[in-house]
Amino acid sequence: MTTLMNAVKRNDLTRVKELIGQGADIDAPDASGDVPLIMAAYQGHTEIVQALLEAGADVTAVDPGMKATALHAAAYAGRTGAARLLIAHGIDIDKQGPYNGYTALHDAIWQNHIETAKVIIEAGADLTLKSHDGQTPLEFARAKKQKELIALLEGKTHSQNNPT
Repeated sequence: MTTLMNAVKRNDLTRVKELIGQGADIDAPDASGDVPLIMAAYQGHTEIVQALLEAGADVTAVDPGMKATALHAAAYAGRTGAARLLIAHGIDIDKQGPYNGYTALHDAIWQNHIETAKVIIEAGADLTLKSHDGQTPLEFARAKKQKELIALLEGKTHSQNNPT
């Protein structure tokens, strides 16, 4: 495990900033292939996410398992603050995972993370994208019986289809 990754996992912002200042490779994967930005986003270490983004961390990096982005990780774990930062730094909010076709919004719905889903929707997520099993975010929310998300998505889908 890299020293930077150790600091990320410990939520040691001071050490992360020191290592960045010393020229640490902010995108270097650890032995398992995980990169600091994705780990920080998944763990909800928002200040570390910010520091890594300011240092130029690669928002297109994917994890070694599901090939998910940092936004997928934040959405799956319900890390709304991290999701906001990633979106503000230009991460592709509609990136689909290669194995299941899920977007970050699908991941937020899967785990019923309402606030994180709202952030992704408000950022302009494409509500028509279908996962590999053919489900849009609304259809996925219905399948998961996520009532609050169903209502939110129905309202947004209606307004996207009927602009004023």
